[in-house]
Amino acid sequence: MVINAPIKTKFDIYRVLTELSKTNPLFCSELEFQFYLAWKIKEIYRNEFEIKIEYPAVQYDGHNRNIDLLLVDKNKNFIPIELKYKTSKFEQTINGFNYKLKDQSANDLSKYGHLKDISRIEYFKETEHNFLVGYVITITNQCRTWQKITNPNQTDYEFSLENGITVSKGLKQWSENTAEYNKRNHQSINLKNNYKINWQEYCNFNKPNGKFMFLVSEVV
Repeated sequence: MVINAPIKTKFDIYRVLTELSKTNPLFCSELEFQFYLAWKIKEIYRNEFEIKIEYPAVQYDGHNRNIDLLLVDKNKNFIPIELKYKTSKFEQTINGFNYKLKDQSANDLSKYGHLKDISRIEYFKETEHNFLVGYVITITNQCRTWQKITNPNQTDYEFSLENGITVSKGLKQWSENTAEYNKRNHQSINLKNNYKINWQEYCNFNKPNGKFMFLVSEVV
């Protein structure tokens, strides 16, 4: 995995993910991803950061929402991290353990979820004076997540995470022909800043659905 990205703090999320991909190329669930990411951060940074799991944040979007991981440095600065692990059906044996990954969610909700988490971190920044920098991380083998949407009438057109584009700030909405369930339960997103989309390879088993990519979005 080749990674090149500017780092604005001593915490290097790309280094962490590089090392994590060597020991944990697959996860049984998003919860397991959360656990092993926290473990890897502790392994690399020792006592540089205190790690909070499911940190209760200030009310967002009318609900109380926890932050997946919160790092607290020695100056009591906060680094919130939100995680997504979305899979298509895939099976692989590693070190004697058989991973059986299921189709977890519709691809449109995978894209929506990443942008929604960015919005949540932006809100966290506004409400927590200790905020330093935040990250939203998605790992997925759903190839349509990083591919171009060619039909402007596709329901999730405004939530595109096509590799190489910049998601512009402002309101992101479902298209008119979207099912009422999505419109009602997954409301529009308003981003405060622009975000460059740069997918990178996490692991590759060279078989159908065996390529896992990751996207890191940094909120500053």
